[in-house]
Amino acid sequence: MIARLNRRRFLTGAAAGFFAAPIPALAQTAVQPPPKRPKTDEYSVTEPVSIEVNARPLAGFDTRDRSRVRFGELEWRSGLVLTSKFRGFGGLSGLRLDAKGERFIAISDKGGWFTGRIAYRGKEMTGLEDVEASPMLWSDGKPITARGWYDTESLALDGSLVYVGLERVNRILRYDFAKGFTRALGEEVPVPPAARTTWPRTVSPRPRSTVSPSTLAPPRSSKDALRAMR
Repeated sequence: MIARLNRRRFLTGAAAGFFAAPIPALAQTAVQPPPKRPKTDEYSVTEPVSIEVNARPLAGFDTRDRSRVRFGELEWRSGLVLTSKFRGFGGLSGLRLDAKGERFIAISDKGGWFTGRIAYRGKEMTGLEDVEASPMLWSDGKPITARGWYDTESLALDGSLVYVGLERVNRILRYDFAKGFTRALGEEVPVPPAARTTWPRTVSPRPRSTVSPSTLAPPRSSKDALRAMR
């Protein structure tokens, strides 16, 4: 009987001591919710993906007179109405073409790249081919949208370098397409603080552009891309 009482007393005391002991800090953090990740916009590109773009011809530029083809110094050649099941397609705010008017690079106002080739029949455009969507990456390898940067509005090319202007946050990003094409990591271009304060919050900076065909074509390797730019 005495041995049984001692055992019961020991178990009771041990249990009381266990519940009275402080919980380690690591155990406390285990029950805390993880930090919230930035909300992903459903129209933003999160990873590189090939997409299909449907095209139908646009009869004319002037909806009141389809036969009109001259607009000042410009001549209407053809047009396309583009649609895609890919939800991130659209909102293209910057577009650059190579010297032949075929390969293109475009940006959406949701922080994404769109690249591909315009198909022609004679002088008329017939559609888009080899279209790929991919996210703009920051220096940490994550999409810039993870930083809350979305309004990518202006685009300028200089050899293998691609400059992108952002509205709202008023920044200029630089990408070297010889280092991975649209997988290249971005870096911010320093600008004088006074210049940044003079930008309207709804207008992005627009650097000048020099288009190089080697920028628009995905390089087989960085070495090939550098050789093509010489």
